[in-house]
Amino acid sequence: MTEMKDVNAHICPTCGGKLSVNIERQMYECPFCGVTFDYDYFREESVLGIAAQALKSKEFDSAERAYDFLLEKEPDNFEALRGKALIAMEITKIDDIRSLDLFSKIDFESAYKEIGRGIESSKPEDREYFTVMKDVVDSGHEYVDEKAGRKTHMDERDSILERLGEAVRDRDTLGIYSPARVRPKKAVIRTVFCYIICCLIVFLGYKYINRNPYAKAEDLSKYEITETSGSRNSKNSNIDGFANWYTNHKKYEEALEREEQRKINYETWEKNHTNSISGLISMLIIATVIFALIVFILIIFSRALDAGISKIHHEMTEKEDKIKSCEARMAELKARINQDYDRLCELHPVSE
Repeated sequence: MTEMKDVNAHICPTCGGKLSVNIERQMYECPFCGVTFDYDYFREESVLGIAAQALKSKEFDSAERAYDFLLEKEPDNFEALRGKALIAMEITKIDDIRSLDLFSKIDFESAYKEIGRGIESSKPEDREYFTVMKDVVDSGHEYVDEKAGRKTHMDERDSILERLGEAVRDRDTLGIYSPARVRPKKAVIRTVFCYIICCLIVFLGYKYINRNPYAKAEDLSKYEITETSGSRNSKNSNIDGFANWYTNHKKYEEALEREEQRKINYETWEKNHTNSISGLISMLIIATVIFALIVFILIIFSRALDAGISKIHHEMTEKEDKIKSCEARMAELKARINQDYDRLCELHPVSE
């Protein structure tokens, strides 16, 4: 840590002041006592070793100060420029750049800044290295965008699937016309059965409406004299039994009169309400028209639902195509990243 501290602070061994770098003279100068030192006073190999060790230990701040120290006296130092780029991406070695997970965490603004510095400040023979590094980061950036786009498309596809399920359930609840579940032959049989039930209901309703209200005869047996209530041939009948017989007989006579009047009303009603098949036919025709209209409306509504379902299927197909396109592009970018990494290793082989 003492060695790293001396490098970071550029301490003047004479007065303890902080040294400054004079790039033109290629020397360190002390602004306090005027002492100068050659660059060799702080050996580059030692600083690089300190920086590399700090970078390996993920002590990014210490590594950055060491690389900045080297870049002050040698702005085109390849190791320092590459180290700064690695620090900006928060990785410890160039091999980590192949990890796709890296690009979802990387600060692209900081990475582009340091890689751009490497392109501008590096020696001509090192410039391609940083250019290829930028290509890797560009591919990684695009990979992250494609991955986010794929997730968006997948979420939208799930939403479309929910809409599709609701539309299919709405259509299938109609029952009469349901091509998704019922074949045409079965649908026709179902429709004819419903029509027969409808006609039967109309027929029974017609018969009920046109029934003769005087058709039911009154029960006269309850007014007849029984053995328990007395008999005209009974020798032992008393006054109470005779009164009971007389009362029942009177009610019986009244009931007979009502029955005679009912028969007259029955015949009169039958004459005034002649049953005609034409009335029943008219009601059946009206019922048929109403039934056909309902079926027609259901079919039109079902076809509209089918058109909506077809449209939803088309939307889902488009989303599936976009998802596949994103996945294909991601695979292409992954291959490009690996290819560019291999190129980086060719330009500057990785030494462990």
